[in-house]
Amino acid sequence: MKNKTILLVLLSFGLLNTNAQQLPLYSNYFFTPFVYNPAMSGASGVTEASLVHRRMWANVQGSPETSALTLNGALNKKKIGYSIYAFNDRTDILSRFGIYGSYAYHLQLSDKNYLSFGLAAGYLNNTIDLSRVNVDNRIDPILFATPNSRGVFDLNFGMNLRIDKLQVGFAIPQIIGSPIRYTENYNGDVYYQLIRHYIGSAQYDIEISGDRMVLSPFMMVRAAENVPFQFDLGAMFNMKKFGFAGLTYRSEYAVTANVGIHLNSELSIGYAHDFSLNTYGSQLGASREFMLTYRFGDNSKNERLESEIKKLKDNSRKQDDKYKEMIDERLEEFRDEIKAEVERLKSAEQEAAQNGGQNGGNNGGQQGGNNGGQQGGNNGGQQGGNNGGQQGGNNGGQQGGNNGGGQANYPVENQVSNVQPGQRGYYVVAGVYSSEANAVRMVTNLTKQGMQARFFRDSNNGFYYVYLLRFDAYGQASQAKNSGLNNSYSGELWIKIIE
Repeated sequence: MKNKTILLVLLSFGLLNTNAQQLPLYSNYFFTPFVYNPAMSGASGVTEASLVHRRMWANVQGSPETSALTLNGALNKKKIGYSIYAFNDRTDILSRFGIYGSYAYHLQLSDKNYLSFGLAAGYLNNTIDLSRVNVDNRIDPILFATPNSRGVFDLNFGMNLRIDKLQVGFAIPQIIGSPIRYTENYNGDVYYQLIRHYIGSAQYDIEISGDRMVLSPFMMVRAAENVPFQFDLGAMFNMKKFGFAGLTYRSEYAVTANVGIHLNSELSIGYAHDFSLNTYGSQLGASREFMLTYRFGDNSKNERLESEIKKLKDNSRKQDDKYKEMIDERLEEFRDEIKAEVERLKSAEQEAAQNGGQNGGNNGGQQGGNNGGQQGGNNGGQQGGNNGGQQGGNNGGQQGGNNGGGQANYPVENQVSNVQPGQRGYYVVAGVYSSEANAVRMVTNLTKQGMQARFFRDSNNGFYYVYLLRFDAYGQASQAKNSGLNNSYSGELWIKIIE
């Protein structure tokens, strides 16, 4: 009798006081937030379907019982979300069926920040089953009133702001607030008034061990016109490989415990138990909720795949930068070599045009010249000359001379250490570069090989010339080049003339 009395009070409140909260109550809404806020549609980026069944106050006949089916997913690289939500909510003689389709747009503000807007349109059908009313007077005319079922169009609006791990949402279900009228006979109208609701929510995700475990404190505030607000405060710990557990305090109602198991990467089951805080909680009986979720595709694999793709893109970007740098360096060296070859050809032309050519010249000729000839000259001839001849000369001859062969045995005034870079003369050049760094690199390499080398910049063309010796006479420079510095240098050499 006591249970029946409590039930009648509850039913009376639900039917006569149209300002009571009318939305179905769920304890596992953490995993289906789009049922309250359409802006959350597709937020997870995974297509999934959920089946929920809830029974309140099991010891009370006609107590609230709700079943729901949802489908949720995303399109266009998570920019667009969608969901379908259908439910049947029954409380004794009053039942309500609804189906909604939701659309959400997720605007990316930055890498991890999103602003989402959602709109849900649906159909609600409310039914009063007067045939189930148990009264003494079975011929009461109101029991035969028809029709006893009415449907209306409904809209829900929502928005959600996500800033990295924090998200804050706001929604207005039943925004139209349509009345549902059943009869106009006898003692007045029997109607059901849909009232506008207001829902605010907040959640913060704390990742543990990467993203394999997430602890999410959350809260939700629900209010309706002329109805005191109700709030939930709780936390959910989700271990993506194994399952989840949570605890929620719901003001003036109960403390809810949630547990669930991820059977595999696609299928999960969940259970919620409400521990009533009401004085009559033990008499009303247990309130339970079951949830079954199926994900179309391996969520963890998708996340790992996205992570691997990101890593591959990062590595590819780094490799591209490295290859680009290497290619640029190779191209720079190739351009330097081309320019050096051009300079060499120019030097060859200049060499051919010089007075006192390499063969037969009276002064400085390579062979037979009186002064500095390469062979037989009196002064500096290559062979037999008195001064600076290549062979047998008294001063600086290449072979048999007083100072021997090799770069270091050329006259002191020809050594790079005694040459002012860029001064007039004939330079024996080993490299020409448009980049100073490349010239420095070559000087360093030559130094490591035991060679003396320096470089200067020609202001006329902007090139950097790496030289090994400098001479006042073209013939001496040419002889040093052709002999490879008395066979002490195996690389290519040419002459740079500075006038």
